[in-house]
Amino acid sequence: MRRDVLIVVVGISWISLALGDARITFLDAGQSDSAVIQISQPHGEPFTIIVDGGDGDSDLEDSLPGLLTDDPTIELVVLSHPHKDHVGALDWLADSDVSIQAVWWTEETFSEANYKRFKQRIAANGIPATRPEEDIIQFPGFSNFRLRVFNNGQEFAGTSGKNINNDSLVFQLIYQPNDNISITALFTGDIEEEQGELLVSQFGDELKSDIVKVPHHGSEALFDEFPARVDARFAFVSSSGTHGTFKHPRKDALDLYAQTAEIFCTCDSKKKKVNFTATISDAGDISVLPAQPSYFVWARQANGKLKRVVVN
Repeated sequence: MRRDVLIVVVGISWISLALGDARITFLDAGQSDSAVIQISQPHGEPFTIIVDGGDGDSDLEDSLPGLLTDDPTIELVVLSHPHKDHVGALDWLADSDVSIQAVWWTEETFSEANYKRFKQRIAANGIPATRPEEDIIQFPGFSNFRLRVFNNGQEFAGTSGKNINNDSLVFQLIYQPNDNISITALFTGDIEEEQGELLVSQFGDELKSDIVKVPHHGSEALFDEFPARVDARFAFVSSSGTHGTFKHPRKDALDLYAQTAEIFCTCDSKKKKVNFTATISDAGDISVLPAQPSYFVWARQANGKLKRVVVN
């Protein structure tokens, strides 16, 4: 049975998407990832993309209704990889009354309850799911953006956690409100050192993006050259729930992104939920709300141990 999405806004203030703008909301989903991309169109409703679904129903249930007041349709759901902290709420979403037009995933073979339920729900509801081509993909009827898929998964054999992280679906939003403006945002799933190195060797400066979703919650398991090649102006980290178990984000990792980017981290030092919204105007200007509060990072000490410190 499909469940209704109640129009209740929890923990997020909302302004209707202006004509010609694009908006990316990075949700504080605890120890997990979830983002909502909305691209306004000259005619008709925005094109909406959900990137990952957090690790439980509330990650999307709390915030998504307010985000969809302009448009009850989700044109695309992208599952970067089938770990619970990315697929968790997508089975709920597939059974809600929101209309999902298509799913992208890596077709990874992985035995996990949330992933199994998601596959069952989309099959039962007739939602097509495909592993996209590694190419620049356009959508008929939508002319002001494209998606470039850099990695569609399965380059690292096996089903262990590390290999699935490196098989994350990596794609770039290319937003072009007119012929003279191009703004890009890179979504990286949980890639680690091996996939980062492979992407840099394959694509080099083509990875350059204005906005980046920092891989794997700010883990230090990254290819050190990757942040410099991406050369982002804004870097978003979802890490508020990863402190106790994984000790993310790591200061050394975020320092590499901070060489070019302003950091926005959902790991609020007072343990409050913080959703960040990056709005791209039709003139190509990027603004982010709210302002970054103080947040936690983990810094490695001289004795090799990790210490939690506050960044103001």
